[in-house]
Parts: sequence; structure tokens; C-alpha cells
Amino acid sequence: MSKPQAERVVNVPDELLKELLTPSEWRMVKQRFLIINLLEEGLSIRKIAAQAKVGTDTVVRVARMVEKKSLRKLLNQKAERKIKTNTPWIFGKNE
Repeated sequence: MSKPQAERVVNVPDELLKELLTPSEWRMVKQRFLIINLLEEGLSIRKIAAQAKVGTDTVVRVARMVEKKSLRKLLNQKAERKIKTNTPWIFGKNE
């Protein structure tokens, strides 16, 4: 059986979302949101990893998700600037 082609938009209240997620999943959501905000500030990957207490691979993964899925645009329609992930920027060589 194939999936339906029509997209459904479902608004999930924040309170319900928090109840549906495990404490670990909720922590990960908060960490990812912190990483997105720190990426917007222009910090290097290493500084973000240290501040968010995650590995650099996690920061790079979130940065790629932001670029690929336009997460920032969904979170804040006013923010139109893109997060650049050039290699020098990733490893903090442009400081």
C-alpha cells in the first residue's frame, strides 16, 4: 500500500509535544535549537560544540539540516540569511 500524496499540516501544541517526547529527545531538541541560534551568530563549529556540549559532528549535522530543510525559515520567517558552511568557517580558521 502506498502513502497518500497529499501533505497534511498538523499543528501540535507545545505542551503535547513535550509530553510525547522522552526527556532525552526533549534535551536533543533544545540542544539543536541552541546550535541553530549559535550558527546564526556566526560562531565557529568548535566554539558552538564547546558551548552546547556536543561533538563537532553534531554541529555540522545540524548546520546541514538547516541548509537542506530551511529550518530557520520555518522557525523565523523574518530571517532570510543563509548559514554558510565553507570548510574554513567550519573549522574556525576565519577568526
